[in-house]
Amino acid sequence: MKKIINVGVSPLNDDHLNRKIRISNLISLITILIMSGYTPLAFYYSVWGIVLLDSLFLLLSVFNFALHKMRLHALSFYISCIYGLIYFSIGTIYYGLDSNLPFFLLVMCMIAIVLFDGMYFLKLYILTAILFFFVVFLYMKGRPGIIVFPDDMKKAQEMIGIFNLGTLFFVTVVFFLFFKRDNILFQKTIIEQKKLVQEKQKEIIDSITYAKRIQEAILPPQNYWLNNLPESFILYKPKDIVAGDFYWMEKSGDGKFIFFAAADCTGHGVPGALVSVVCNNALNRSLLEFNLTDTGKILDKTRELVIETFGKSDKEVKDGMDISLCRLNTATYELQWSGANNPLWLIRNNILTELKPDKQPIGNYMDQKPFTSHSISLERSDTFYVFTDGYADQFGGPKGKKFKYKQLQEELLAVQNKRMNSQQETLEKLFENWKNELEQIDDVCIIGVRV
Repeated sequence: MKKIINVGVSPLNDDHLNRKIRISNLISLITILIMSGYTPLAFYYSVWGIVLLDSLFLLLSVFNFALHKMRLHALSFYISCIYGLIYFSIGTIYYGLDSNLPFFLLVMCMIAIVLFDGMYFLKLYILTAILFFFVVFLYMKGRPGIIVFPDDMKKAQEMIGIFNLGTLFFVTVVFFLFFKRDNILFQKTIIEQKKLVQEKQKEIIDSITYAKRIQEAILPPQNYWLNNLPESFILYKPKDIVAGDFYWMEKSGDGKFIFFAAADCTGHGVPGALVSVVCNNALNRSLLEFNLTDTGKILDKTRELVIETFGKSDKEVKDGMDISLCRLNTATYELQWSGANNPLWLIRNNILTELKPDKQPIGNYMDQKPFTSHSISLERSDTFYVFTDGYADQFGGPKGKKFKYKQLQEELLAVQNKRMNSQQETLEKLFENWKNELEQIDDVCIIGVRV
């Protein structure tokens, strides 16, 4: 029995298809059993039309197993359902309404709902089945069937009607019991798969969480940052557990210069974090190994090292970063700055000035040029900001639009009278209110420094 029901079932099929195949096989098996009784009966009474109809139904039901074996599942479903409409309509005309065969047309609707996913065919089939039911029912109302049993067989005719009614009940009950059993098994499979997915998800999240610890170890500690730049803040909000954005700080060997940057590597999450490790290492080497102090030359060397690292791959890797790099002279308060796609904003006397970056990334680029170094003599109470694009690109607000750089400039001008840590709190609260229920689309990094 189990082998017959599972004919055509394959691990290559999805579970949904396998369930439909089992139901189709069950219907075919029940049909074979019933037709094995009806066909000889029709033959005995020499009802050759029904003999042909029953024999064909019997053969088609056997053939359905062969179709499933050949993986022609959809063809099997179509043949079963379409022939069912024809058989029960003609059967009613032959045997009359007392045979209770019209009600099998409604059962065919139930079977079609299970076997077909396409709503267009399903709606068409159900409408056709209901139309057949009412047409046959109204046509045969008050009329005897084509087969007229002799008086001594009237009892047999009544028994056939009762048998059909019992068969209808039996088919419906068996169908639902099987469907319920198969549905329970399907739910168990889903629960097991869900459990497996949750276990794998936990393993992945645990691994990424550990990776976050490693990435945080690469970032400059908060106390180290504030010791060197007491009047400053870092607003750092990764989109995922780990980030492609990172902030960086180093001091020159003689302690004369403080170097710091906000960088945005290609991507976010794990891919972005991997690129950030490469770019962070290239920055460190440019400063500490090659002893470069000019910000433009640091970016030139960083680009060279990043391309060299990714160039070892057999495939072309175009990953890299956009960056805004600062060098602050702690004695003279002279600021040197270079940017790869990301600008610097200087606010002096409530007027915001933008220093334009070079329009090229750190990484492979067709038209590479040396990065420009800009020098600025800072004055007391000057405030400047370097940042990535995550804050300005965030969707939100009443219309679900981007925050945009213009609005960010206005907000920075509005908080100039606040201390730097208060500015960070205001910007963070504003970002969360703007984003509201929407997903954060990118990593966010803003560094603010006041002289």
